[in-house]
Amino acid sequence: MTACKGILIFLTYLILFYAFGVLYNRVTRRKERDLAVTLTAGMFLYAVFFLLAVLAPKYHRVPLNIISIFWGIGGAVCAVLIFVFCRKTALEPLRSAASYIRKNPVNAFLFAVFQIVQLGFVELFGRWSSSNNPANYVAYVTTAVFTDELGTTEPTTGLLRREFVRKMFTETYLDQSAVAAKLFRVHPLIEVRWVIPAVLLLLGNLVVLLIARELFEEKSKQWLFFAGYQAAVACTTGSYLGGSFYYYFRNYEGKTIFPTVLLPIFFYVVWHLYQDCRDRDALLYGIISIAGSFHFTGTTMYLIPVACLGLVPALFSRKNFGRVVLDVLLLSLPCVISAALYVAFAKGWISLAIR
Repeated sequence: MTACKGILIFLTYLILFYAFGVLYNRVTRRKERDLAVTLTAGMFLYAVFFLLAVLAPKYHRVPLNIISIFWGIGGAVCAVLIFVFCRKTALEPLRSAASYIRKNPVNAFLFAVFQIVQLGFVELFGRWSSSNNPANYVAYVTTAVFTDELGTTEPTTGLLRREFVRKMFTETYLDQSAVAAKLFRVHPLIEVRWVIPAVLLLLGNLVVLLIARELFEEKSKQWLFFAGYQAAVACTTGSYLGGSFYYYFRNYEGKTIFPTVLLPIFFYVVWHLYQDCRDRDALLYGIISIAGSFHFTGTTMYLIPVACLGLVPALFSRKNFGRVVLDVLLLSLPCVISAALYVAFAKGWISLAIR
C-alpha cells in the first residue's frame, strides 16, 4: 500500500507538471513542444505558483490540513481547466515523444533501462549522507505533518519558534512535501526520500537526452553523450562537497535541483542563446526555470549570476553586444529579486515573527 501511494504521488506530480507545461507552451507560444521542456518548464512554473500561494497561509499559520485540501482541489481543477482550454495542443509533447521513440527505439529502450537502474540504485542505496541534513529535511516535513503547521516548530526540540527561519521560509518544496504527505496520508519519508528524488532524476535525464539530441544527429552519438555525462557524474560523487554528491546521495535536498535539472537546462539555454542571442523561447525557458528553482533552494541567487559567465564568449563573437548583456540581466533578475527579499528579511524590514 505504501509503495502504491508513492507511485500515485509520483504520477500526480508528473500530471501536474505536464499540465502546467502545456499552459507554459500555450502562453509563451513556444514553437518546439518537446516533452522534456514541457515537463521541466511545467515543474518550475508550478513551483512559482505554489511558492507565491503558500507564503501567506504559512505566515498566518493556516492549518496544514486545510492547505492540503485546497491544494488537492485547486491542483485538480487547474489541471482539468488547462487540458480543457488547451486541448488542441495538450497532446503535442506526447506525440513528439512517441515520434522519437518510433524513430529511435534502441535509444529509447536504453534510456528506460538506465532510468530504472539509476532509480533502483538511488532508492536502495542513495539515502546515505555523513551530515545532519537528512534529519533536518525529513524532520521539517514530519514536524509539519504532526503539528499541522508549516515551519512554526523547531524539529529537534518541539518548541515553537519565535520567527520563521529566513532561509527556509521561501524554500517551499518541503512545504509541498508536507502538503502531499498530509493529503495522501503517507509517511514523510516516502515523499521526501522516494518520490522527490525519482521525479528530479527523471526530469533531469530527459533534459540531458534533449541536449544530446540538440548536439548530435547520429543516434549512437546521442546515446554516447548521455552515457558519458552520467558516467562523469558517477565518477565524481566521491567528494562530499561536490555538486554531483547530491545527484545520488543527497537527492532529497533542495540543492539537488542544480546538478540534476537546473544546470543542464542552463547549458541548453546558453547553447541556444550563443547561437542566437534573440532566441525568445530559450530565454523564457531559462527565466522560468531560474525563478522556479527558488521553490527548492535560495542558493540559486549565488550560482546563476556566476553561471551566466558562460555567455561571456558570445560578447566577443557576436555583434549584438547589448542584446547579450540584456539576456544576462534578464536571467539574473530572479536572483536579484530573491537577494533583495533575503536582505529585507535579514534587516527586519519584513517581519517573520510567528504570532
